[in-house]
Amino acid sequence: MPFIAKMLRVMKLTTFVLLVFALHVNARAWSQTITFSGKNVSLETAFSAVEKQTGYVVFYDYRQIVGAKPISIDVKNLPLATFLNLCFKNQPFTYAIEDKTIVIAKDNKSILSSTLDKVLLAQPIDVTGKVVDDQGKPVVMATVIVKGTNTGTTTDSLGVFHLESIDQNATLIISALGIHRLEVAVKNRANLGVLKAKSRISDLDEINVTVNTGYQTLARERSAGSFAQADMDVVANRSTSMNIIQSLDGLIPGLVVNNAPNKNQFLIRGLATIGAPDLNGVGYYSGTSPQPLFVVDGLVMEDISAINPQDVKDITVLKDATAASIWGSRAANGVIVITTKKGTFNSKLRVNYDGFVSFKGKPDLGYLDMLNSRQYIDAAVDVFNTPGYAEQYPWSQVSVIGGGGSGIAPHELILYNQQRGLISAEQAQKSLDSLAAISNHGQINDLFYRNALLTNHTISLSGGSENYSFYGSLSYTNNVSNQPGDKNNTYKVNLRQDIKAAKFLRFHVITDLSTNSASSKRNRDIDYYFYPYQLFRDADGNNLSLPFLTGLSDSTLASLEARSRISLDYNPLDEFNYGYTKNDQLMARINAGATLDIAKGLRFEGNYGYIKGNNKQRQFESLQSFAVRKEIVTFTVAPDPNTTPKYYLPTNGGRLTTGNADQRNWTIRNQLVYDNTWDKHELKLLAGQEAQEQMSTSQTTVVRGFDEDLLTYGSVDYNTLTGLILNTVWPNYSIYGSTMSNDNFRSSEVISRFTSYYANMSYTFDRRYAINGSWRIDQSNLFGKDKAAQNKPVWSAGIRWNAYNEAFMQPVTWVDRLSLRLTYGITGNSPNPGVAASQDITSPSGSAFFPSNIGMRITTPGNGQLSWESTKTTNLGIDFAVLDSRLSGSVDLYYKKTDNLLGLIYPNSLTGWPAVVGNQGSLSNRGIELSLTSVNVRTRDFSWSTNLVFAYNKNKIIKLTSGAPFTTGAQQVNAIVKEGYPAFTLFAYNYAGLDETGAPLVELADGTITTDRLITTPEDLLYMGSTQPIWNGGFMNNFRYKNFRLSANMIYNMGHKMRWERNLTFGGQFQRNVSVDFLERWQQKGDELVTDIPPYITNANPNSGFANYDYFRKGSRNVLDASFIKLRDITLFYDLPKRLLSRVKVDGITFRAQVSNVMIWKANHQGIDPEFQGLVLPSEQNSLTLGAHVSF
Repeated sequence: MPFIAKMLRVMKLTTFVLLVFALHVNARAWSQTITFSGKNVSLETAFSAVEKQTGYVVFYDYRQIVGAKPISIDVKNLPLATFLNLCFKNQPFTYAIEDKTIVIAKDNKSILSSTLDKVLLAQPIDVTGKVVDDQGKPVVMATVIVKGTNTGTTTDSLGVFHLESIDQNATLIISALGIHRLEVAVKNRANLGVLKAKSRISDLDEINVTVNTGYQTLARERSAGSFAQADMDVVANRSTSMNIIQSLDGLIPGLVVNNAPNKNQFLIRGLATIGAPDLNGVGYYSGTSPQPLFVVDGLVMEDISAINPQDVKDITVLKDATAASIWGSRAANGVIVITTKKGTFNSKLRVNYDGFVSFKGKPDLGYLDMLNSRQYIDAAVDVFNTPGYAEQYPWSQVSVIGGGGSGIAPHELILYNQQRGLISAEQAQKSLDSLAAISNHGQINDLFYRNALLTNHTISLSGGSENYSFYGSLSYTNNVSNQPGDKNNTYKVNLRQDIKAAKFLRFHVITDLSTNSASSKRNRDIDYYFYPYQLFRDADGNNLSLPFLTGLSDSTLASLEARSRISLDYNPLDEFNYGYTKNDQLMARINAGATLDIAKGLRFEGNYGYIKGNNKQRQFESLQSFAVRKEIVTFTVAPDPNTTPKYYLPTNGGRLTTGNADQRNWTIRNQLVYDNTWDKHELKLLAGQEAQEQMSTSQTTVVRGFDEDLLTYGSVDYNTLTGLILNTVWPNYSIYGSTMSNDNFRSSEVISRFTSYYANMSYTFDRRYAINGSWRIDQSNLFGKDKAAQNKPVWSAGIRWNAYNEAFMQPVTWVDRLSLRLTYGITGNSPNPGVAASQDITSPSGSAFFPSNIGMRITTPGNGQLSWESTKTTNLGIDFAVLDSRLSGSVDLYYKKTDNLLGLIYPNSLTGWPAVVGNQGSLSNRGIELSLTSVNVRTRDFSWSTNLVFAYNKNKIIKLTSGAPFTTGAQQVNAIVKEGYPAFTLFAYNYAGLDETGAPLVELADGTITTDRLITTPEDLLYMGSTQPIWNGGFMNNFRYKNFRLSANMIYNMGHKMRWERNLTFGGQFQRNVSVDFLERWQQKGDELVTDIPPYITNANPNSGFANYDYFRKGSRNVLDASFIKLRDITLFYDLPKRLLSRVKVDGITFRAQVSNVMIWKANHQGIDPEFQGLVLPSEQNSLTLGAHVSF
């Protein structure tokens, strides 16, 4: 038969090709050797030995070798090819080697016979194969469909697939995210071997990109939640701070990294809590944290400053309820999940070094335009000569204790001496001119500041064998502040170990130790607000005494010294060495976990964490220090210089304050996980229980008369000191005497406990439809005892539609990914310990009026109905990638509503409490987020990609319980929350300039313009906006040309407002420098036509007591747009060529240079950096970093 003859010729040709290929394989495999000894063992045992000793992967169909004969082999260092030939001797199999994969198949004769039979009989065949990407990595969950039919399957975790009874001439279509669609002709082959698919340009493979919630890891396509992951290359290379969260600025949609002072530093999707007013008066709003929850390797950490950015593998930000609700009553502000690096099984030892030094420079002391010495002296003379100044601040008052004076500066002493007739006007002018000719800016810059510097060196090692892997690192950080004498060094050791104890049992242990040693000298806070003429060191280099900084006149100081017989001289530069503060901190983080496979798809997971921290502080003020000398004099009684002083404090030593703070946190989590895939179904169920305790204790002791050499200290009679000692030399209780609280020993303890039960479900059908759900209930000692307060479960539900996997989308080849997400759920936020509780919280209090001078007071009354804040979130999102993933991104719309805000509530007056901390009010956040990535150019030598991050958030206080409503404009202008407006709202007076007497004018709501200081109501004020950014995000561009790379990252914050702190004075003693705008103040009639800055006045001015200068300070003209754009960092990388690396036997060397924090644009025209609002001096701007990374 012609057909059979033709087939025989094909068989001969095929045999020849296979023979040539086999010779090639033998050549490649000859260098690999095998040592093996076994009698009557299976082929699988031999394959396992091959994989273990060579690192090769043996690929075969289990069903084909079921009938294989046992083998008996005893060899040592036998070449791999020879060993395989022995294995397959007298066996119906052959093999082929491609890269590091050994493919096992039936021998040629069997294949040819089977092929002939199937051709003749036209029977279907079973087909198997393995799909890998162009880097040789298995493609998991790839779809394999027989073209033209509905028959198909998916690849397993090894990239392997099996198809039964398909046509011998069929064509298979293989598709998955991250690879190009691949068509493979079966051509009557039962084993297709390794099928290599070309990777897409985008690295965002839906299967390989996972969501880590801290409890579980899900493939992106199976999660309906809203999450974002940071570009870790950018994070790791940002070198101005070791705070890893601060390095996320501009990388995560919806995350605000607020560097402005006195603002919430990190916010996710706006403000979900406003906090409770601190009833103790410390701060204004506190009690609940608006900060996200930080999770490291699955466990909560309050302080993540000890985490080395070089140890971090991944950062995931969970933003909506479906993503974050599993964290329960602490997830309303979002969750930031940090996963640290680990080793890889069956990998060689790898060593990496990363180091950098960041040159940060000095603060910008000239940031605010201040008066120079000449201008200051002239202004001071004008102020002193203002009618009524001498009467308001007479020498007899300002020069004595309790007279309201705060020290008499040299220029004031000259003016007072002239007024008192001690010197002539000519002498006074000459002395003042001498001061005006001096500038201390150079000395301030050189003596009180230095160039700040940050450096870090990290060495990491990783590797693993078949059953053990590890990642370890050593790091050293030196943080040199801009304050001379300060030291701050951190040493860190981190080790993660993963162990496969058995096929069904795995363990991991993370040991993370860090120690920090910091110290500081006694630097005085001096900047250009200080008198601009006063030097600190003379021409001969001697440190100058500045006794006026004690707050007393020279004559008063002389009297005190004579009575107490103790020097009260004050020399700022000498004080530098008269005391110190030392801090030693040790932090240990131990995280251990176990995974036990119980049955197919069912496993037990345990995660156990323990954090132990200790901070020891030692503050010493020597006997030479002014602080100790003043304290001794304060508790000294001596009516006159001729009376022997009676000292109530030791006079032969310094003051030593020691503090010891301990932190102990533990977490126990046990959960069952069912994770299974069958046909078109993927199901993951999780249920568990978690218990947590966070405990912190602190003790502080103070001893006086301490001798550092002998380690001795004096005795102190606190019973007497806590009373009132009359007629002391330097009284601190008005002018009558002195008293102090018993500070010899103080202790505190705070414990918070949580116990939780939770469950989570994720189901996916046919990789098209995903459903997520979660439930959790928390109980805590931070909530009230009432069941209604404790039993408040949080939950979430979400759906995801992967439209790109629908059949009707397959012809739309330009769409690579298209998914829709919809979620809804409830999360919570708990109060901070000590702010509110179900029982009264008490604390000790000292007073001379208490029995034995010690008493207790209730700091927080109990509230049995207290519950956590509850936030309901709805999220709608879309993920997409088009044009071969050259353009990809996501868009999210959300609405959040928070109820049961923690704040002040007003109980029945019969309780005795005018207000207590409880649940009050509600607020909402709505917004949109966009993340867009484009691959603009990609060639062999050059590439350019862009990433845009955009977020918009609108916040509103819906309801707010309050006491008496605001009735005056003064109440409203200082409030940061108001019902119907955003949180952190900013109101201002409608400032209308000055009248002809220089009095500030305000325009009322009805158009009336007046100077009346008490007339305004809340309705008269103007709403200016919020101090929190409304729009924020980042814009990143990455360029590569051959071995050079350039990364430029811009961030922007827009739509918010800020007050312009003018640094002016309109009354009082002129005892600090002010803005040059002071020269533009109103001074005489007619000036109101050219200036809106009010005059300096004294009590003698008719406007004193009647003019409201807040109309100017907090007026609409002093509210500025706080929008800005900064180049957060621009980094140039250079990768050494491989030909050079081969000579030094390293895998890679990269050098980098980075410039950080460069202002590009700001909306205000006053030169104010919105990240340094108020009178804060900018620092760490335009810093330069040099670094290197080496891989072995």
